[in-house]
Amino acid sequence: MAKRATKKKSGDLEASVIEATLSLAAARGWHDLTMSDIAAEAGRPLADVLIPFPTKHAVINAFQDRIDGAMLAAAGPSGGDDARDRLFDILMARFDALAPHRLAMAEITKDSLCDPAAICFLPRMARTMSRILETAGIRATGIGGALRAKGLALVYADAFRVWLADDTTDMAKTMAALDRGLRRAEAAVRGLANLRRRRPPPATDENASTEAAEDRGATG
Repeated sequence: MAKRATKKKSGDLEASVIEATLSLAAARGWHDLTMSDIAAEAGRPLADVLIPFPTKHAVINAFQDRIDGAMLAAAGPSGGDDARDRLFDILMARFDALAPHRLAMAEITKDSLCDPAAICFLPRMARTMSRILETAGIRATGIGGALRAKGLALVYADAFRVWLADDTTDMAKTMAALDRGLRRAEAAVRGLANLRRRRPPPATDENASTEAAEDRGATG
């Protein structure tokens, strides 16, 4: 019973801190926001907040995990669609989950451009991209998986930039940018595969000996 109560209290703390952070970021910007500001807005003692959230960046990473959860729950099973369609649906589910927090995201994104500490967002985003790939039924492990995650992150970043300024009621501009990016990525992957197929096989010792003998015959 005590363990469940502690877990609930911890969840309530996280929710209140995330809500306070997003509210302040939307109203006052991100650059000068401090953990003291966030704790006061959340109505929590600073000492309680700093243990689970040593920085405001840690709060946003926790928020992104929650967005990932909402995204994956909304996306559902992969079904029989092709990979590009599955990726499109999952990423649009992410934008749907982010929609109530667009103003805060705009402020955080703008101020993070000149914030060296924002580099901690990169591993967090890589984790999101890997989750998306796995949910879409695409391998996200190993070197190939890391490359796929990086490529998908570039597609997402371009669509995210459009989403921040998308004034359509149905996110038509965002959908168009995302579809365009995924098609380009798909074409690039297909082109790389074709290039690999056209490459001649490496010469074996036997082939090298045969070629050398033929060269001697031609010049002898």
